[in-house]
Amino acid sequence: MELARVLTEAARTFAEQQSFVATAERIVEFALTVVPGADSASLSLARTGALQTVAATDEVAASTDAAQYEAGEGPGLHVLPHDRVLRVDDLAAETRWPRFTTRAVERGVRAVLACHLPSRNGGRAALTLYSREPGAFDEDSLAVAALYSTHAALALDAVLREEDLRTAVVSREGIGQAVGILMQRHRITSDQAFQLLSTASQKLNIKVRRLAGIIVETGIDARDTTELARQAAKDAGNRADELRHRLASKAPMTGTSGPRHLDEANRRARQAAARAADRLQRTMVAYLSAAEAHERAAELHGKIAENGFREIREHHLKQAEEHRQAAAVARQAVENGLAGPPLT
Repeated sequence: MELARVLTEAARTFAEQQSFVATAERIVEFALTVVPGADSASLSLARTGALQTVAATDEVAASTDAAQYEAGEGPGLHVLPHDRVLRVDDLAAETRWPRFTTRAVERGVRAVLACHLPSRNGGRAALTLYSREPGAFDEDSLAVAALYSTHAALALDAVLREEDLRTAVVSREGIGQAVGILMQRHRITSDQAFQLLSTASQKLNIKVRRLAGIIVETGIDARDTTELARQAAKDAGNRADELRHRLASKAPMTGTSGPRHLDEANRRARQAAARAADRLQRTMVAYLSAAEAHERAAELHGKIAENGFREIREHHLKQAEEHRQAAAVARQAVENGLAGPPLT
C-alpha cells in the first residue's frame, strides 16, 4: 500500500510540472525515494541524435553517464534495445563493458539498475540508478524500478508532446514575425520574404525556425549572412554555457566532489571546447565574408562587362565568373562543415 501511495504521489507531481526540464528533474529525484538502494540517478534521452543526459541528481550520475557515451557501451545503453530493467550487482566483476566499467569504478560506482522507458514519440529514454555499494539492488528494487519506470515513461511522453506542440506554435509565430519584418524592410511580398529567409537558412545551414528567431530578437537582416552566422554561433555558445552551469550547480549528494584528476580533466575539456568553438566561429565568419566579397566583385565585373567596350568585355566576364566560383567554393565549405580549401 505504501508503494502505491508513493507512485500515485509521483504521478501527481509529474503532472504538475510546467516544462520538460522540471519533469525530468522530478523523475530522477523521486527515483531515489522510491527505489531501494539508489544513491544517484540520471535520465537519458535521444529523439533524433545521440543519447544525452537531460537530468541527473548529482555529478556522479552525470559523469558516469558521460563515461558510457564516451566508451560507447554500458548498462544504460545496453538496456534500450534489449531489456526493460537491467541489474548489475558489481561493476568491478562485470566483463561486458570493460571500457565503461573501469571509469565507473574509478568514480565510486559499483551497482547499477538501468530502466528502459518506452516511448510512443519515437525517442529512446533510460532511467539509470547508481549505487556505491555492490549488490545494493535486490529483487524488490528490480520490481519497484519496473513499476516506477512505467510512470516515468508516461510522464515523459506527455510532457514531450506538450513541448512539441508549444514549439510548433512558437515556430509559426516566430517565422511569421520574421517574414513581416522582411516584408516591411524590403517592401516585398510575403512569399518573397519567406524565400529570402529560406535562402539565408540554406546558406548558413541553420533551421528556418532558429534563423527567424535571431532576426526577430536582433533585427539583423536576412541578407547579412555574416552577422547572422556570428549571432548564431554566439547563441550556441550561450546555450552550452547555460547547460554546463546547470549541471555544475547541482550539489553532489554523495558528500564529495569527485576525484581531483577528474575535475582537472573536465576543466581542460571545457577550455578546449571553448577554444574550438571560438575557432569555428571565426572561421565560419571568414568564409562567409569572403563569399560575399567575391559575390560583390562578380556583380561589379558583370556590370562593367555589360556597359564596356568589346575589347574589355571578355576580360571582365572571365573575372566575374572566377569570383562567382570562388564564392560558391566558400559557401560550400561552410555547408560541408568548414572542410573546404583555404580562402583566396
